[in-house]
Amino acid sequence: NMAPTTQTAARKSRNSGSNYAVVGALCGLLGILAGFTFGHIHGMHNNLSCPVCTTRVDCPKTDPEIRRKVVQLAERVRDMEAIPVVSNKPVPEINEAPCEEIVEHATELQNQVDELHEKVKELQEDKPATIQEDNSLPGKTIWAHVTASEREELWRKTLGGFPYAPGASTSHDALIFKKKDQVCDELDVIVVSNKPGVCLGVFDSRLPIYTMLRFDTTGQGRLIEYERKRASPKKHVPAPPEAYAANKIKDRPLVLAQTDLAPRGPALKEALKATSIFGIEAPRLLKEVKELIARHKIAQKYHTVVSMATNLGTIDLVANFACSCRSVGLADALNSVLVFASDKQSADAIATMGLVSYHDKALGDLPSQAATTYGDFTFVRMMWLKVTAVYLVAANGFNVLFQDADNVWLKDPLVYFAHTADPMVDAFFMDDGARSMRYTPFYANSGFYFLRANDRVVFFMYRLLLSYDLILATRSHQHALIILLLEHVAKFGLTVSILDDQIFPQGKVFHHKKALMQQIVDGKIPSIVFHMCWTAGRTDKLKYMKNMGLWFLESQCTLEAWSKPSSSLTLNAATCCANVKPFKGPTAYTQEITIQSK
Repeated sequence: NMAPTTQTAARKSRNSGSNYAVVGALCGLLGILAGFTFGHIHGMHNNLSCPVCTTRVDCPKTDPEIRRKVVQLAERVRDMEAIPVVSNKPVPEINEAPCEEIVEHATELQNQVDELHEKVKELQEDKPATIQEDNSLPGKTIWAHVTASEREELWRKTLGGFPYAPGASTSHDALIFKKKDQVCDELDVIVVSNKPGVCLGVFDSRLPIYTMLRFDTTGQGRLIEYERKRASPKKHVPAPPEAYAANKIKDRPLVLAQTDLAPRGPALKEALKATSIFGIEAPRLLKEVKELIARHKIAQKYHTVVSMATNLGTIDLVANFACSCRSVGLADALNSVLVFASDKQSADAIATMGLVSYHDKALGDLPSQAATTYGDFTFVRMMWLKVTAVYLVAANGFNVLFQDADNVWLKDPLVYFAHTADPMVDAFFMDDGARSMRYTPFYANSGFYFLRANDRVVFFMYRLLLSYDLILATRSHQHALIILLLEHVAKFGLTVSILDDQIFPQGKVFHHKKALMQQIVDGKIPSIVFHMCWTAGRTDKLKYMKNMGLWFLESQCTLEAWSKPSSSLTLNAATCCANVKPFKGPTAYTQEITIQSK
């Protein structure tokens, strides 16, 4: 039975001293937060502050309940504790992040502080967080009563695979509707918008709908869809224009504005061409990839293939990844790597680094240059290769670890997924770090993820393959992937887990958690992989990686050298990785690193 557990009347009888001790612990942590200025957001500082609690009480260290609460709160504010104190130095340029993202991140931090203050207030007032039950629900339904359960606790018990975002709601509790004299054998969960004016209609049926439907209104509480049908009662009669007027949808959040996401003419034509060519050639491509994997024994370790996708514009990043493995004694792990190349020149360059590559014209007419900025023409078109590179491996029955070229291995992630990761989970994704409507609810990063070999995964990748039009329309492989991910979790039983950002850190950690990043480079945190995402382009990407000591190539092994080969310069693993130093700390090498995002 899946009856939600909450704190009961036992907490009411607990003496008030425990509550005041918890208040003291909360106040201490809030006092730490008050000393910081939040929001080193890609170079811009936002001055957000919070009042300091003045309550001073002793905290009995022997009370396990208090220790549990303090640990939970410490985890909750871990992100904020890692944000550095603002300096008096001039603020650098702020053109790396859109204004709305800066405001969104600052608001997120302020909401977290507000949530902590609310918890302090509740404990000061000695309010027990018990179930509140209403047994007088109106109407003739099978629902007997509604209970309120602490929001975060219920989220973590039911939506454990979805990252919990502190401060995302002003509601302290969540509601559970229960039927008369019944326990919950099944708990159906929905997450609705907390925007003012949003209402919730609940139906019960033996034929449930597994996707939540959102209906816009006219502003007076009348549903637009109902008004459309009332105005056009006959079949095949078009609705009046005012039923879907622009002003009716212009203020919707992105996740609701499905009209904005829908692929249009050019995207549909390009996607149809690419998928048609691939579909015709798929049997041959699958056969060739399977034979290539078998010939080079790529999947010999854990039945897993590390799949990458590149063009000539990111060859140096691929080479740096190869050198990073050699720097920490993982040269043998490179035997598990298969790189899908956009063109023959790229494939040949990859071979010089001792990596197996695959290229075929049926993979599409792909650009060879590097993307200039996130979301540009080259960036979006290369997303097609990222999809086919995973599908061709997964459909052949292998586990797949896909990663972008800007990843660096500090330890072998294949060992983690084989022996540490939950064997019941189908898909593991790096935490992107963003907490925005665009990537809700998983906030998964599509530049590093692991898929287990099973039919659910193959079907998911097949659907993503057929969604190239959506990738083109949203200009984001990541956005389209998350949309499909939620659908496959809800409808087809795909299981998903988001990786811990201390073990698998990325660009968000680099930019916003400087103290944590310093611990990683000092070797105090056993991170496995670092992903240098969250950058405006390759110039910044290389600058940041060199700043951390994560650039391992010799100086002559530049992108230009690979783009214009010279008989006087030999580019291969022996020359480009000749003097790699192990990235292990603390050593004199890592102590020289200064963590800066500018």
